[in-house]
Amino acid sequence: MPFESSLPLVIGCLGAAVGAWVAWSRLQARWLLVVAGLLACGAVGCFAADWLVVTDREQLLDLFPRLARAAERQKVETLVAALDPDLRKLRAEVETVLRQVRPTEVTITDLDVAVDRGRQPPTAQADMIVRVTGNVIDRSTPGTALVKVIVWLHRKDGRWLVRDAEGEQYTPGRDR
Repeated sequence: MPFESSLPLVIGCLGAAVGAWVAWSRLQARWLLVVAGLLACGAVGCFAADWLVVTDREQLLDLFPRLARAAERQKVETLVAALDPDLRKLRAEVETVLRQVRPTEVTITDLDVAVDRGRQPPTAQADMIVRVTGNVIDRSTPGTALVKVIVWLHRKDGRWLVRDAEGEQYTPGRDR
């Protein structure tokens, strides 16, 4: 599907199929039964296509919660695998931050992903608000902080890879 959720189309097709079936039950016109069957098949087809096809945006919306869980478990190799292999400096920064903060909880409270397929290779930007619990105050004092994170990605060899990221402390109520 060219869109991420076929639910409105599925509901519309099923509603029209029920309407055609009700009309058939009153009028007994065979063509109404055929229309009801075709609409029901269309609804099932839309649902199957939506279930089978994963858009780039859906892939990225699934990627960031997995990376948050990896950060909680301090699985550096999982986080590093999501980075572009050419970015050695960013890889070192990720390892340093994980070692210093030692996060115990990483929760993405707001996530917005924009994909630009017009560029070659395709690029994406993810804006998110992340709540991090760990040694965010200093190396020995646990605490919680809200961080606004912007991540730039590009598609390389069929995978979405992080090419840059920046974060800053976030204050609720302030514009994103």
